[in-house]
Amino acid sequence: MLEDGDRILNIVGVVLVVALLFAVVVLALNFDPPDSADAPETEWAVERVNDSHVQVTHASGDPVRTENLRVTVDSLERITDFSDPVTPGENTTVPASEGSLVRIVWNGGRGDRVIMKNERL
Repeated sequence: MLEDGDRILNIVGVVLVVALLFAVVVLALNFDPPDSADAPETEWAVERVNDSHVQVTHASGDPVRTENLRVTVDSLERITDFSDPVTPGENTTVPASEGSLVRIVWNGGRGDRVIMKNERL
């Protein structure tokens, strides 16, 4: 026969396990995976200007808010001078050496990220 102290510990253990399982179920049901359907539909052009710079152009598609737009060169974010929002025909020049990987990334927050253009120049 178990002592009273052992019974209480067993009951507390069961309650803790049930509470933990309940918490996991609640989190799983409320998990909202990122929805990239909100990403704007765009086309981008990246062209070499000279040995040290490339020009990034919003070729066509939806306007893009500058707060959601990132231009990276070899994973380093570059400062752009796009107006807000970036509309088709707008361009900017960023430093990028020969062989650099240029990415145009839309970042909608909460892990919602879409690579719009990925080009090695």
